[in-house]
Amino acid sequence: MARMHKGDRLTVTSKIPRADAVKLSRVVEITSESRSELLARLLHEHLSTIDLDALEGQESLPIAKAS
Repeated sequence: MARMHKGDRLTVTSKIPRADAVKLSRVVEITSESRSELLARLLHEHLSTIDLDALEGQESLPIAKAS
């Protein structure tokens, strides 16, 4: 069965702590949601709470950078 097109997408990868990966696998197993769909949904929900204008307006702290 063909999958429904979900629009323009990019692949994002990340390494997470083993304990979180084990829990993620269990959640996927229990909910029958794919790992990819679950992570995409969680990332989308988190990113939707971030105000880019506020982030871009922040000034960096005056901390000496290591050379």
